[in-house]
Amino acid sequence: MTNIGVFDSGLGGLTVLKELSKKHKANYFYLGDNKNVPYGDKSNEEIIELSKKIVKFLLKKDIDFFVIACNTISTVAIEYLRKEFDKKFISITDQAIKKSLECEGDIFVMATKATCLQHTYKIKIEENSNKKVFEKACPLLVSLIEKGIVKGDVLDKALKDYLELANEKKIENIVLGCTHYPIVEDEIFKNLNYKANIIDPANVLAQNIKFDENEKKYIEIYMTDVNEISQEMTNKIMGEKIKIQKASL
Repeated sequence: MTNIGVFDSGLGGLTVLKELSKKHKANYFYLGDNKNVPYGDKSNEEIIELSKKIVKFLLKKDIDFFVIACNTISTVAIEYLRKEFDKKFISITDQAIKKSLECEGDIFVMATKATCLQHTYKIKIEENSNKKVFEKACPLLVSLIEKGIVKGDVLDKALKDYLELANEKKIENIVLGCTHYPIVEDEIFKNLNYKANIIDPANVLAQNIKFDENEKKYIEIYMTDVNEISQEMTNKIMGEKIKIQKASL
């Protein structure tokens, strides 16, 4: 039996869980720390400490390996987690970088403030190609999505601002550098004035990952704040009704 731990700062990582569970049978144990969302505005020390608590909680489920379904945690905390715990950690960010290097043209990375400050995408892509990488912190998006605001004037206003450079330069590829962002992918398309190639790291990871699969799929979802919105959004993202369980870190 393969037990996989998948975690994120909140609801966003469910986009990764959905793609993984669609393509591969395993026992999935998901934890979204929506009580402390957004992580993108926190210090590195806070992100590392919260990440350690998440991993300790999930280890009770006899996890074989972890998928970090959060770009902020992947860029800030993954090396600390690998040193702290004797487990394999798969980074959503590494998958997005790999895909970006395969694409023609320059890259526009939409991400959290913390991810942009690490410059992981920019450094690794520009070191390994002749592409130019443009990074844009999108601080409002996670908070809006966690509140269930996934369309409408407020979201459009934010997206018009965040996509201004992409629209101006017609940057060929857009990386959704936060796993919350695929939830509003249609709205991102709508606010572009040209046709861009949008890279969703969740799809890339689900296609590339390999492990010994189980006969059946099993999913448990935990959140640090269980409420009506988080339950509704979970059902919407997953495309099925899965009752959220409360996690205390």
